[in-house]
Amino acid sequence: MATTHVAIDPSDLYPLQTGNAWSYDVDTGEASTTLGITRVEAFDGRIAEVHTGRAVVRYEVLPEGIRVPPADAWLVRAPLAEGATWPGRGGRTALLISTGTTVETPAGTFDRCMEILETGGKLELEVRTVYCPGVGPVLVVSTMRSNVSDRVVEVSAQLRGYDVSPLLPSER
Repeated sequence: MATTHVAIDPSDLYPLQTGNAWSYDVDTGEASTTLGITRVEAFDGRIAEVHTGRAVVRYEVLPEGIRVPPADAWLVRAPLAEGATWPGRGGRTALLISTGTTVETPAGTFDRCMEILETGGKLELEVRTVYCPGVGPVLVVSTMRSNVSDRVVEVSAQLRGYDVSPLLPSER
C-alpha cells in the first residue's frame, strides 16, 4: 500500500468549536432508525466537552491530533498517511485505511475523507469511522461478534445534518 500524506490539519476532521452539532440516523438493526445528536457544549481552545445524548466526552485538541484524555488514545493523529496506526479508544488500535474516501449520507456527499478502522481491545469491537474535512464524523459503523453464539451485531450512524464552524488558526 502506497503511503499518501495529506495536507489536512487533524483538527479539521472533527471541528470542535462550541455550538457545533451533528445529527445522525442510527441503525441498530431494528425496524426503524433512531436519531442521535452530538453537540460541542464547551471548547476552551484545547479541551472540548462533547455531549452525545448519553454521555459527556472530553477531547484534547493538540497539533498532532485529537486525543481522548486521560488515556493515550486518539481519534485522529498525524501524520495523516494511509497505513498510519496509533492507540485508539478502548484499548483498540487505529489504522488509517484511506485518505481519499467519498461517502454519501442523508446530509450530502463528502470527499477527501479519512477512513479509520479501530480493532482489538477488551470487547474485540471493530469501529470504522469516516471523518471529512470541515465536517467531522459522517459515518460510524461498530461491529461486535459474540464469542458464544458467533452472532454479529452491527450499529451504524450516518450523518443526517450538521451545523459546524471550523476552528480558526488562532484556536489551534
